[in-house]
Amino acid sequence: MSQIAWIGLGNIGKALCENLARYGPDSTRVNAWNRTYSTAVELAAQVEKENISAVASLADAVNRSDIICVCLSDDNAVKEVFDSIVDQADVAGKLFVDLSTIHPDTASAQSKRLRDLGADYLGSPIFGGVPLARNRQVTLVLAGTSAAISRFRPYTTGVTCGQLICLTGKPCANAFMLKLIGNFVRFSAIATLGEADALSEVVGLPPDALEQFVKLVLQGAAVGQLQGLRAGEYHKTDKPSVSIRLWNKESNHLIDIASKSGARLDLLSTLARQGDSVKESYGAGASLLTIFGLIREQCGLPFET
Repeated sequence: MSQIAWIGLGNIGKALCENLARYGPDSTRVNAWNRTYSTAVELAAQVEKENISAVASLADAVNRSDIICVCLSDDNAVKEVFDSIVDQADVAGKLFVDLSTIHPDTASAQSKRLRDLGADYLGSPIFGGVPLARNRQVTLVLAGTSAAISRFRPYTTGVTCGQLICLTGKPCANAFMLKLIGNFVRFSAIATLGEADALSEVVGLPPDALEQFVKLVLQGAAVGQLQGLRAGEYHKTDKPSVSIRLWNKESNHLIDIASKSGARLDLLSTLARQGDSVKESYGAGASLLTIFGLIREQCGLPFET
């Protein structure tokens, strides 16, 4: 029987862990661990299957398992958990799959320390929010050895995700670099749609003109993004699936990477400042999409649509 430890039960981690228990290969057993033990207990009870159990000790969860999936909020949390694992558990022969969104340098450092101890490390950040995670439609980016990817693949498509981007044989840092750059593209698109929509309203274009352009020319995800923004998704929920705190973290990582690489990214700097403005005005827990309301205010329009 394959045993998998799941470390970290935030919103997206909980959804992925539940799907792993429900839809993983029949021989899979999941050992769920979270800093708040009751969260793991509640998840195990919710799944109502014998193949998942809550584990109170991080070391026990790792020692019992062959594959350890880590899904944590930031670099500090990742470093603290791996420090504890290395100090308290035997990691030799195990595969660590890191689904967190972290700086590529953090991933490289953890990969090296684990490989030095006889373990393997697979970068596996996630594209997609909680609703997609619940429906097994997120995209995972895998970067690491061919053996590591093959070992984890049975727990991916149709189990925890809808599709894969495989960077086979590439450094684990590549997966996290792509995650940060990909989210930069996605956030840029949201900000661009926001400015285009606000300008269209200010200059008096018919409300459906921009939407028709987006449907016919841009197509794809942009259609749903514009419709969601206009419907007020950014201010109608108290529990956003993605908070501005995450963009602040990721933009800081990207600025650091660009600086070290000698690259000048003016758009990134602008979006980072807008993210800071959202945080200052509406708090770190505000929705990432609050940027749309901020743009409306900057154009002399009401915050809410």
